[in-house]
Amino acid sequence: MTTTYPLHAGLTRADEPFPAEADVVIAGAGIMGCAAAYYLARRGLKAMVLDKSRIAGQQSSRAWGFVRQQGREAAEVPLMMAGMRLWEQLERELDFDLEWRQGGCMYVASDESDWASFQQWTDVARQYGLDTRVLNRAQIDEHVHGMQGAVLGGLYTPTDGQAEPRRVAAAFAARAIEDGARFFEGCGVVAIERAAGAITGVGTERGTIRTSRLICAAGASSWRLLKTLGLELPQQAVRGTCMRTNALPQVTASTFWGHGLGIRQRANGMINLADDMQVDVDMTFGHLRALKWFLPELWKQREKFSFHLNGAMFRDLRERLPGGVPDAERMLHPRDPQPQPERSHAPRALRKLKALFPALKDAQITEAWAGLIDVLPDGIPVIDAPSEVSGLMIATGFCGHGFAMGPIAGKLLAEWIDEGRPSLDLAEFRLRRFFDATMKRPRSML
Repeated sequence: MTTTYPLHAGLTRADEPFPAEADVVIAGAGIMGCAAAYYLARRGLKAMVLDKSRIAGQQSSRAWGFVRQQGREAAEVPLMMAGMRLWEQLERELDFDLEWRQGGCMYVASDESDWASFQQWTDVARQYGLDTRVLNRAQIDEHVHGMQGAVLGGLYTPTDGQAEPRRVAAAFAARAIEDGARFFEGCGVVAIERAAGAITGVGTERGTIRTSRLICAAGASSWRLLKTLGLELPQQAVRGTCMRTNALPQVTASTFWGHGLGIRQRANGMINLADDMQVDVDMTFGHLRALKWFLPELWKQREKFSFHLNGAMFRDLRERLPGGVPDAERMLHPRDPQPQPERSHAPRALRKLKALFPALKDAQITEAWAGLIDVLPDGIPVIDAPSEVSGLMIATGFCGHGFAMGPIAGKLLAEWIDEGRPSLDLAEFRLRRFFDATMKRPRSML
Protein backbone atom coordinates (compact mmCIF):
# COMPACT_ATOMS: atom_id res chain seq x y z
CA MET A 1 0.00 0.00 0.00
CA THR A 2 1.29 3.45 -0.87
CA THR A 3 2.46 5.50 2.10
CA THR A 4 0.26 8.57 2.35
CA TYR A 5 2.78 10.99 3.84
CA PRO A 6 6.58 10.94 3.73
CA LEU A 7 8.47 10.39 6.94
CA HIS A 8 9.19 13.43 9.09
CA ALA A 9 12.27 15.32 7.96
CA GLY A 10 14.13 14.48 11.19
CA LEU A 11 15.64 11.31 9.83
CA THR A 12 18.81 11.29 11.94
CA ARG A 13 19.40 11.67 15.66
CA ALA A 14 21.77 14.23 17.08
CA ASP A 15 23.61 11.46 18.98
CA GLU A 16 24.02 9.18 15.97
CA PRO A 17 27.68 8.19 15.42
CA PHE A 18 29.29 10.28 12.73
CA PRO A 19 30.88 8.21 9.92
CA ALA A 20 34.59 8.53 9.33
CA GLU A 21 34.30 7.91 5.61
CA ALA A 22 31.82 7.69 2.75
CA ASP A 23 31.91 6.76 -0.91
CA VAL A 24 30.17 10.02 -1.77
CA VAL A 25 29.38 13.11 0.32
CA ILE A 26 26.48 15.27 -0.81
CA ALA A 27 26.28 18.89 0.33
CA GLY A 28 22.60 19.84 0.34
CA ALA A 29 19.48 17.84 1.18
CA GLY A 30 17.13 19.36 -1.36
CA ILE A 31 15.55 17.26 -4.08
CA MET A 32 18.82 16.99 -6.05
CA GLY A 33 20.77 15.75 -3.05
CA CYS A 34 18.03 13.39 -1.87
CA ALA A 35 17.48 11.91 -5.33
CA ALA A 36 21.22 11.46 -5.89
CA ALA A 37 21.52 9.71 -2.53
CA TYR A 38 18.69 7.35 -3.46
CA TYR A 39 20.12 6.39 -6.84
CA LEU A 40 23.63 6.04 -5.41
CA ALA A 41 22.37 3.80 -2.60
CA ARG A 42 20.53 1.65 -5.12
CA ARG A 43 23.90 1.10 -6.78
CA GLY A 44 25.45 -0.01 -3.52
CA LEU A 45 27.47 3.15 -2.88
CA LYS A 46 27.63 4.67 0.62
CA ALA A 47 26.20 8.15 0.28
CA MET A 48 26.27 10.69 3.10
CA VAL A 49 24.03 13.77 2.82
CA LEU A 50 24.76 16.89 4.87
CA ASP A 51 22.58 19.94 5.26
CA LYS A 52 23.19 23.01 7.39
CA SER A 53 19.43 23.20 7.93
CA ARG A 54 17.16 20.21 7.25
CA ILE A 55 15.90 17.91 4.52
CA ALA A 56 14.03 19.88 1.84
CA GLY A 57 14.07 22.93 4.11
CA GLN A 58 14.35 25.44 1.29
CA GLN A 59 13.18 25.75 -2.32
CA SER A 60 12.66 22.02 -2.93
CA SER A 61 9.53 22.06 -0.77
CA ARG A 62 8.40 25.57 -1.82
CA ALA A 63 8.06 25.16 -5.59
CA TRP A 64 4.87 25.39 -7.65
CA GLY A 65 4.87 21.63 -8.30
CA PHE A 66 4.86 21.77 -12.11
CA VAL A 67 6.55 18.76 -13.72
CA ARG A 68 6.95 19.99 -17.26
CA GLN A 69 8.90 19.46 -20.42
CA GLN A 70 7.09 22.33 -22.13
CA GLY A 71 8.58 25.78 -22.48
CA ARG A 72 12.08 24.88 -21.33
CA GLU A 73 15.38 25.92 -22.79
CA ALA A 74 16.26 23.48 -25.58
CA ALA A 75 19.19 22.04 -23.61
CA GLU A 76 16.87 20.87 -20.84
CA VAL A 77 14.29 19.12 -23.01
CA PRO A 78 16.12 15.77 -23.48
CA LEU A 79 16.74 15.61 -19.73
CA MET A 80 13.11 16.28 -18.90
CA MET A 81 11.85 13.79 -21.47
CA ALA A 82 13.99 11.15 -19.77
CA GLY A 83 12.95 12.54 -16.40
CA MET A 84 9.26 12.19 -17.26
CA ARG A 85 9.72 8.45 -17.65
CA LEU A 86 11.04 8.40 -14.08
CA TRP A 87 8.15 10.52 -12.78
CA GLU A 88 5.58 8.21 -14.35
CA GLN A 89 6.84 5.33 -12.21
CA LEU A 90 8.02 7.26 -9.16
CA GLU A 91 5.05 6.79 -6.85
CA ARG A 92 5.18 3.05 -7.41
CA GLU A 93 8.96 2.87 -7.08
CA LEU A 94 9.15 4.94 -3.88
CA ASP A 95 5.83 3.59 -2.54
CA PHE A 96 4.72 7.07 -1.52
CA ASP A 97 1.75 9.23 -2.40
CA LEU A 98 3.45 12.11 -4.23
CA GLU A 99 0.17 13.58 -5.56
CA TRP A 100 1.36 12.66 -9.04
CA ARG A 101 -1.16 13.80 -11.64
CA GLN A 102 -0.36 13.61 -15.36
CA GLY A 103 -2.88 16.06 -16.76
CA GLY A 104 -0.58 17.92 -19.12
CA CYS A 105 0.73 21.50 -19.10
CA MET A 106 -1.24 24.35 -20.67
CA TYR A 107 0.07 27.81 -21.54
CA VAL A 108 -2.45 30.27 -22.98
CA ALA A 109 -1.54 33.39 -24.93
CA SER A 110 -3.60 36.55 -24.57
CA ASP A 111 -1.22 38.80 -26.52
CA GLU A 112 0.74 38.57 -29.75
CA SER A 113 4.12 38.38 -28.05
CA ASP A 114 3.26 35.26 -26.04
CA TRP A 115 1.50 33.71 -29.02
CA ALA A 116 4.57 34.18 -31.23
CA SER A 117 6.79 32.74 -28.51
CA PHE A 118 4.59 29.66 -28.17
CA GLN A 119 4.63 29.02 -31.89
CA GLN A 120 8.40 29.40 -32.00
CA TRP A 121 8.83 26.92 -29.17
CA THR A 122 7.08 24.21 -31.19
CA ASP A 123 10.31 24.07 -33.24
CA VAL A 124 12.08 22.87 -30.08
CA ALA A 125 9.35 20.29 -29.44
CA ARG A 126 9.60 18.96 -32.99
CA GLN A 127 13.39 18.77 -32.73
CA TYR A 128 13.12 16.29 -29.87
CA GLY A 129 9.88 14.54 -30.81
CA LEU A 130 7.98 15.95 -27.84
CA ASP A 131 4.18 15.68 -27.99
CA THR A 132 3.56 19.44 -27.62
CA ARG A 133 0.75 20.86 -29.73
CA VAL A 134 -0.77 24.26 -30.47
CA LEU A 135 -4.46 24.50 -29.54
CA ASN A 136 -7.26 26.83 -30.53
CA ARG A 137 -9.78 28.21 -28.06
CA ALA A 138 -12.25 25.34 -28.42
CA GLN A 139 -9.49 22.79 -27.80
CA ILE A 140 -8.23 24.75 -24.79
CA ASP A 141 -11.72 24.70 -23.29
CA GLU A 142 -11.67 20.89 -23.38
CA HIS A 143 -8.84 20.95 -20.81
CA VAL A 144 -9.50 24.19 -18.93
CA HIS A 145 -13.14 24.64 -17.95
CA GLY A 146 -15.03 27.90 -17.48
CA MET A 147 -12.18 30.23 -18.42
CA GLN A 148 -13.14 33.78 -19.40
CA GLY A 149 -11.16 36.33 -21.36
CA ALA A 150 -9.61 36.61 -24.80
CA VAL A 151 -7.20 33.90 -25.90
CA LEU A 152 -5.19 33.79 -29.12
CA GLY A 153 -4.22 30.16 -28.65
CA GLY A 154 -2.55 27.69 -26.35
CA LEU A 155 0.52 25.50 -26.03
CA TYR A 156 -0.20 22.06 -24.57
CA THR A 157 1.94 19.04 -23.70
CA PRO A 158 -0.28 16.14 -22.58
CA THR A 159 2.53 14.08 -21.00
CA ASP A 160 3.45 16.82 -18.52
CA GLY A 161 2.24 16.52 -14.94
CA GLN A 162 2.41 17.72 -11.37
CA ALA A 163 3.40 16.54 -7.89
CA GLU A 164 3.50 17.92 -4.35
CA PRO A 165 6.95 19.38 -3.52
CA ARG A 166 6.46 18.88 0.22
CA ARG A 167 6.44 15.13 -0.29
CA VAL A 168 8.94 14.24 -2.99
CA ALA A 169 12.38 15.05 -1.53
CA ALA A 170 11.41 13.52 1.82
CA ALA A 171 10.24 10.37 0.03
CA PHE A 172 13.58 10.08 -1.80
CA ALA A 173 15.39 10.58 1.53
CA ALA A 174 13.35 7.93 3.33
CA ARG A 175 13.97 5.31 0.67
CA ALA A 176 17.64 6.26 0.37
CA ILE A 177 18.07 5.64 4.10
CA GLU A 178 16.45 2.24 3.79
CA ASP A 179 19.06 1.42 1.13
CA GLY A 180 21.97 2.55 3.32
CA ALA A 181 22.38 6.30 2.79
CA ARG A 182 23.05 8.50 5.82
CA PHE A 183 21.54 11.95 6.38
CA PHE A 184 22.76 14.54 8.88
CA GLU A 185 20.67 17.67 9.36
CA GLY A 186 22.04 20.79 11.05
CA CYS A 187 25.50 19.76 9.87
CA GLY A 188 26.97 22.06 7.27
CA VAL A 189 30.11 21.73 5.17
CA VAL A 190 32.81 24.11 6.42
CA ALA A 191 35.87 22.97 4.44
CA ILE A 192 36.89 20.75 1.54
CA GLU A 193 40.21 18.96 1.72
CA ARG A 194 42.29 18.22 -1.38
CA ALA A 195 45.59 16.65 -2.34
CA ALA A 196 47.14 17.08 -5.80
CA GLY A 197 43.92 18.77 -6.92
CA ALA A 198 41.65 15.89 -5.92
CA ILE A 199 39.01 15.72 -3.20
CA THR A 200 40.25 13.80 -0.15
CA GLY A 201 37.84 14.82 2.58
CA VAL A 202 35.02 17.08 3.66
CA GLY A 203 35.17 19.11 6.86
CA THR A 204 31.83 19.48 8.63
CA GLU A 205 30.45 20.87 11.85
CA ARG A 206 30.71 17.38 13.34
CA GLY A 207 34.11 16.38 12.02
CA THR A 208 35.92 15.39 8.85
CA ILE A 209 34.74 12.66 6.49
CA ARG A 210 37.22 10.88 4.26
CA THR A 211 35.90 10.71 0.70
CA SER A 212 37.07 11.11 -2.87
CA ARG A 213 33.69 12.30 -4.18
CA LEU A 214 31.66 15.39 -3.32
CA ILE A 215 28.40 16.52 -4.92
CA CYS A 216 27.66 20.21 -4.46
CA ALA A 217 23.85 20.44 -4.50
CA ALA A 218 23.59 23.30 -2.04
CA GLY A 219 21.08 25.45 -3.91
CA ALA A 220 21.49 29.19 -3.42
CA SER A 221 24.55 28.61 -1.20
CA SER A 222 26.50 26.66 -3.84
CA TRP A 223 28.53 29.65 -5.04
CA ARG A 224 30.02 30.07 -1.56
CA LEU A 225 31.05 26.43 -1.31
CA LEU A 226 32.59 26.43 -4.78
CA LYS A 227 34.46 29.65 -4.05
CA THR A 228 36.54 27.79 -1.43
CA LEU A 229 37.76 25.60 -4.31
CA GLY A 230 38.69 28.57 -6.47
CA LEU A 231 35.67 28.11 -8.74
CA GLU A 232 33.46 31.06 -9.69
CA LEU A 233 29.74 30.45 -10.05
CA PRO A 234 27.75 33.51 -11.21
CA GLN A 235 24.77 32.65 -9.04
CA GLN A 236 22.23 34.91 -7.38
CA ALA A 237 19.01 34.36 -5.43
CA VAL A 238 15.58 35.90 -5.92
CA ARG A 239 12.43 35.51 -3.82
CA GLY A 240 9.44 33.73 -5.26
CA THR A 241 5.99 33.84 -3.65
CA CYS A 242 3.37 31.11 -3.91
CA MET A 243 -0.13 30.81 -2.42
CA ARG A 244 -2.64 28.04 -1.78
CA THR A 245 -6.42 28.34 -1.83
CA ASN A 246 -9.27 26.51 -0.17
CA ALA A 247 -10.81 23.52 -1.98
CA LEU A 248 -12.62 24.73 -5.10
CA PRO A 249 -14.57 23.28 -8.03
CA GLN A 250 -12.29 21.51 -10.48
CA VAL A 251 -11.35 23.69 -13.44
CA THR A 252 -8.34 21.81 -14.82
CA ALA A 253 -6.08 18.82 -14.24
CA SER A 254 -3.39 20.58 -16.28
CA THR A 255 -0.78 22.84 -14.83
CA PHE A 256 -1.64 26.24 -16.24
CA TRP A 257 0.05 29.52 -17.03
CA GLY A 258 -1.64 32.48 -18.65
CA HIS A 259 -3.48 35.79 -18.08
CA GLY A 260 -0.88 36.64 -15.44
CA LEU A 261 -1.38 33.51 -13.34
CA GLY A 262 0.36 30.23 -12.60
CA ILE A 263 -2.12 27.58 -11.44
CA ARG A 264 -1.78 24.00 -10.22
CA GLN A 265 -5.05 22.52 -9.03
CA ARG A 266 -4.57 19.50 -6.82
CA ALA A 267 -6.92 16.51 -6.88
CA ASN A 268 -8.49 17.77 -3.62
CA GLY A 269 -9.53 21.01 -5.33
CA MET A 270 -7.01 23.29 -3.64
CA ILE A 271 -5.07 25.50 -6.02
CA ASN A 272 -1.40 26.42 -5.82
CA LEU A 273 -1.39 29.94 -7.18
CA ALA A 274 1.36 32.25 -8.36
CA ASP A 275 1.19 35.85 -9.54
CA ASP A 276 2.54 35.30 -13.03
CA MET A 277 6.28 34.52 -13.32
CA GLN A 278 7.06 37.44 -11.03
CA VAL A 279 9.89 37.32 -8.51
CA ASP A 280 11.17 39.84 -5.99
CA VAL A 281 14.77 40.93 -5.54
CA ASP A 282 15.66 42.18 -2.06
CA MET A 283 18.70 44.27 -2.89
CA THR A 284 21.92 43.70 -0.94
CA PHE A 285 25.59 44.40 -1.55
CA GLY A 286 25.84 40.74 -2.50
CA HIS A 287 23.93 41.48 -5.70
CA LEU A 288 27.00 43.32 -6.97
CA ARG A 289 28.71 39.93 -7.19
CA ALA A 290 28.54 38.57 -10.75
CA LEU A 291 26.46 41.59 -11.80
CA LYS A 292 28.20 41.74 -15.18
CA TRP A 293 26.74 38.35 -16.04
CA PHE A 294 23.17 39.32 -15.26
CA LEU A 295 22.79 42.89 -16.51
CA PRO A 296 21.99 42.15 -20.18
CA GLU A 297 19.23 39.65 -19.40
CA LEU A 298 17.93 41.57 -16.40
CA TRP A 299 17.21 44.51 -18.66
CA LYS A 300 15.69 42.34 -21.36
CA GLN A 301 13.42 40.52 -18.87
CA ARG A 302 12.96 43.38 -16.43
CA GLU A 303 9.16 42.95 -16.28
CA LYS A 304 9.66 39.68 -14.33
CA PHE A 305 11.69 41.28 -11.53
CA SER A 306 10.52 43.61 -8.80
CA PHE A 307 13.42 45.26 -6.97
CA HIS A 308 13.12 46.22 -3.30
CA LEU A 309 15.35 48.38 -1.12
CA ASN A 310 14.28 47.14 2.30
CA GLY A 311 15.60 45.66 5.52
CA ALA A 312 17.64 43.09 3.63
CA MET A 313 20.14 45.78 2.61
CA PHE A 314 20.62 46.99 6.18
CA ARG A 315 20.96 43.46 7.56
CA ASP A 316 23.52 42.71 4.88
CA LEU A 317 25.52 45.83 5.76
CA ARG A 318 25.43 45.02 9.48
CA GLU A 319 26.59 41.45 8.85
CA ARG A 320 29.51 42.65 6.72
CA LEU A 321 30.87 44.87 9.46
CA PRO A 322 33.53 43.42 11.80
CA GLY A 323 31.84 41.12 14.29
CA GLY A 324 28.56 41.12 12.36
CA VAL A 325 28.80 37.39 11.69
CA PRO A 326 31.44 35.32 13.54
CA ASP A 327 34.07 34.00 11.14
CA ALA A 328 33.28 30.44 12.19
CA GLU A 329 29.66 30.88 11.04
CA ARG A 330 30.20 32.91 7.87
CA MET A 331 30.47 29.84 5.64
CA LEU A 332 27.03 28.67 6.78
CA HIS A 333 25.28 32.02 6.98
CA PRO A 334 22.35 32.22 6.77
CA ARG A 335 21.78 28.74 8.16
CA ASP A 336 18.04 28.57 7.71
CA PRO A 337 16.69 31.50 5.68
CA GLN A 338 12.97 32.08 6.00
CA PRO A 339 11.98 34.40 3.15
CA GLN A 340 8.57 35.97 3.56
CA PRO A 341 5.90 36.08 0.85
CA GLU A 342 5.46 39.41 -0.86
CA ARG A 343 2.15 40.76 0.44
CA SER A 344 1.03 42.36 -2.79
CA HIS A 345 0.97 39.07 -4.70
CA ALA A 346 -1.89 37.32 -2.89
CA PRO A 347 -4.71 39.89 -3.37
CA ARG A 348 -3.65 40.57 -6.96
CA ALA A 349 -3.51 36.87 -7.87
CA LEU A 350 -6.84 36.20 -6.17
CA ARG A 351 -8.53 38.99 -8.17
CA LYS A 352 -7.12 37.59 -11.39
CA LEU A 353 -8.22 34.05 -10.51
CA LYS A 354 -11.83 35.06 -9.81
CA ALA A 355 -12.01 37.16 -12.97
CA LEU A 356 -10.58 34.35 -15.10
CA PHE A 357 -12.74 31.61 -13.56
CA PRO A 358 -16.11 32.92 -12.31
CA ALA A 359 -16.90 29.47 -10.86
CA LEU A 360 -14.10 30.11 -8.34
CA LYS A 361 -15.82 33.15 -6.81
CA ASP A 362 -15.47 31.62 -3.32
CA ALA A 363 -11.69 31.29 -3.57
CA GLN A 364 -9.71 32.39 -0.54
CA ILE A 365 -5.98 32.37 0.16
CA THR A 366 -5.41 29.96 3.04
CA GLU A 367 -1.60 29.88 2.96
CA ALA A 368 1.26 31.84 1.42
CA TRP A 369 4.98 31.18 1.42
CA ALA A 370 8.18 32.21 -0.31
CA GLY A 371 11.37 30.51 -1.39
CA LEU A 372 14.82 31.58 -2.50
CA ILE A 373 15.26 30.68 -6.16
CA ASP A 374 18.88 30.35 -7.26
CA VAL A 375 19.38 31.77 -10.74
CA LEU A 376 22.14 31.73 -13.33
CA PRO A 377 22.53 34.20 -16.20
CA ASP A 378 21.43 31.83 -18.97
CA GLY A 379 18.47 30.24 -17.20
CA ILE A 380 19.77 26.65 -17.08
CA PRO A 381 21.64 24.82 -14.29
CA VAL A 382 25.18 23.66 -13.87
CA ILE A 383 25.42 19.86 -13.87
CA ASP A 384 29.11 19.18 -14.19
CA ALA A 385 32.26 17.48 -12.98
CA PRO A 386 34.80 20.27 -13.57
CA SER A 387 38.30 19.09 -14.38
CA GLU A 388 39.86 21.68 -12.07
CA VAL A 389 38.86 19.66 -8.99
CA SER A 390 38.93 15.89 -9.40
CA GLY A 391 36.08 14.18 -7.55
CA LEU A 392 33.81 17.24 -7.48
CA MET A 393 30.37 17.21 -9.06
CA ILE A 394 27.97 20.14 -9.20
CA ALA A 395 24.17 20.21 -9.52
CA THR A 396 22.87 23.70 -8.85
CA GLY A 397 21.37 26.85 -10.37
CA PHE A 398 18.09 25.33 -11.54
CA CYS A 399 16.48 28.77 -11.88
CA GLY A 400 13.15 27.96 -10.27
CA HIS A 401 12.34 24.88 -12.37
CA GLY A 402 14.55 22.29 -10.69
CA PHE A 403 11.82 20.43 -8.79
CA ALA A 404 10.81 18.56 -11.93
CA MET A 405 14.45 17.85 -12.82
CA GLY A 406 15.33 16.40 -9.42
CA PRO A 407 14.85 12.71 -10.25
CA ILE A 408 16.71 12.75 -13.56
CA ALA A 409 19.51 14.94 -12.20
CA GLY A 410 19.98 12.58 -9.25
CA LYS A 411 20.01 9.54 -11.52
CA LEU A 412 22.55 11.08 -13.91
CA LEU A 413 24.86 12.06 -11.04
CA ALA A 414 24.74 8.50 -9.71
CA GLU A 415 25.52 7.09 -13.16
CA TRP A 416 28.40 9.52 -13.59
CA ILE A 417 29.95 8.58 -10.27
CA ASP A 418 29.46 4.84 -10.61
CA GLU A 419 30.14 4.36 -14.32
CA GLY A 420 32.38 7.32 -15.14
CA ARG A 421 29.89 9.00 -17.45
CA PRO A 422 26.19 9.90 -17.52
CA SER A 423 23.77 8.31 -19.98
CA LEU A 424 22.77 11.72 -21.41
CA ASP A 425 24.94 14.46 -22.90
CA LEU A 426 25.43 17.21 -20.29
CA ALA A 427 27.87 19.38 -22.25
CA GLU A 428 25.44 22.32 -22.31
CA PHE A 429 25.47 22.40 -18.49
CA ARG A 430 29.24 22.80 -18.02
CA LEU A 431 30.43 25.41 -15.54
CA ARG A 432 33.03 26.56 -18.07
CA ARG A 433 30.36 27.91 -20.43
CA PHE A 434 30.39 31.15 -18.50
CA PHE A 435 34.09 31.64 -19.21
CA ASP A 436 34.73 30.16 -22.67
CA ALA A 437 32.18 32.23 -24.63
CA THR A 438 29.78 29.29 -25.16
CA MET A 439 26.97 30.59 -22.91
CA LYS A 440 23.74 31.07 -24.87
CA ARG A 441 21.12 33.77 -24.41
CA PRO A 442 18.11 32.30 -22.62
CA ARG A 443 14.44 32.42 -23.52
CA SER A 444 13.86 33.13 -19.83
CA MET A 445 16.01 33.32 -16.71
CA LEU A 446 13.16 31.69 -14.71
